[in-house]
Amino acid sequence: MRKIFKYPLLFAAAMTLATSMTSCSDSDDDNGDRVKEQNEALEAVTKQYLNAVVYPTYTGLANSADELYNLIYALKNKVKGGKTATQAEVDAICAKYKEARKYWEQSEAFLYGAATDFDIDPWIDTWPLEVDILAKDLNDDKIVTRLDQAAKDGNVAFVTPENRGFHGIEFIFFRDGKNRNVAIFNNDAVENYTYKGEAYFKGMNVTGKEEMAFAAAVAADLRDKVYQLEVAWKGNTASASHVARVNECKKNKAADNYETLAASGLSYGADLLNVGVGKSYSTWKKVMETIFVGGCSNICAEVADQKMGQAYRSAVGQAETHEDEETGELVEDDPNYIESPYSYNSFADFKDNILSIRNSLYGNVGTEGWAEQSIMAYLKKYLPAQAYEMQVKLQSALKALDNCLAAKQAFVQNPGATYVKEAMDKITALDDCLNNVSRELLKN
Repeated sequence: MRKIFKYPLLFAAAMTLATSMTSCSDSDDDNGDRVKEQNEALEAVTKQYLNAVVYPTYTGLANSADELYNLIYALKNKVKGGKTATQAEVDAICAKYKEARKYWEQSEAFLYGAATDFDIDPWIDTWPLEVDILAKDLNDDKIVTRLDQAAKDGNVAFVTPENRGFHGIEFIFFRDGKNRNVAIFNNDAVENYTYKGEAYFKGMNVTGKEEMAFAAAVAADLRDKVYQLEVAWKGNTASASHVARVNECKKNKAADNYETLAASGLSYGADLLNVGVGKSYSTWKKVMETIFVGGCSNICAEVADQKMGQAYRSAVGQAETHEDEETGELVEDDPNYIESPYSYNSFADFKDNILSIRNSLYGNVGTEGWAEQSIMAYLKKYLPAQAYEMQVKLQSALKALDNCLAAKQAFVQNPGATYVKEAMDKITALDDCLNNVSRELLKN
């Protein structure tokens, strides 16, 4: 039916209302299209992040840890059998250790998953060591016998927590930034090692063979734990032999936690893609928030405030108190809270932590440019100003760590250096940027 407007003002008002309604409808459609477009883009970004960053990093870590264990176990058996170890064999172990270490440090931008849920991070990467306890353990024949068995089955629950994992192995094979001299592992040699003025193993008959038994046991456990990480993220697409070993550990290493599924009952990779109402992540932007804040920001803060901060503040007389994560008690900065002090690998560790952020943002590993379906590409399209700021802050943090490495002085040798503070500041600025960009991404 055709309507005729008798009054001009009423007609004008009606036309205004009609126009308004049409504009609103167009706006809703445009907004809906934008949300759909963003969701599709972020789903692709997340898949790229998993397939090109998380999965290959954990697979590389698992394979390197396996190879590291095999090298140590073979050398343990060789020296136990009375054969002579070679420096080349020790050097091969040290090189493989650093390779595995690199993969681990470059995984720390996604600690928010299985590494945290199953306490794998503190299990394999706690410091400083309890070297005095290690000395007593290695001076006890009964414990050495248990270690020799653990080198086969990986059951090291009886080992002091601080001495498990990477840094226990580091202590055995590195001294003052150098690969250990093979002489210690031959002929029942005994070494009195002094670190920061404290003599370890003094007056104890701790031989290189006993140290090797410890290293092999801890390496077996390290291998099993990083297998768990790989399987937890990749599910049944992980190596079949690694899946089988994790299942074996569930049965035979009852004192440990070898679960692999997220709370949703899915692998952690599948869980990150499990988006929707009532699921692990309500929106794709919430997935991004987890990557930005739970992953990248978390390791940024740890590197600046803890890994570098505790030793730096202690060295310059500005020690602070902070809450202990386990006890909740207030404790003062520990001047010995220095990661990788025996291999002098601290600054390399810190840089790999920031590279783990770059890999996460770029959607690839080890390249200077980002992938087409990456977080940075998404930011450049939808938040270009924030993308530029992120790139500047990221490059500044990496450059500051390059300056630390260029100083040719290990962190443990001079933790109060000016370049250490400069790196801490740049990493903190990157952390602030990550949180700011995450908030903007949620709004836009």
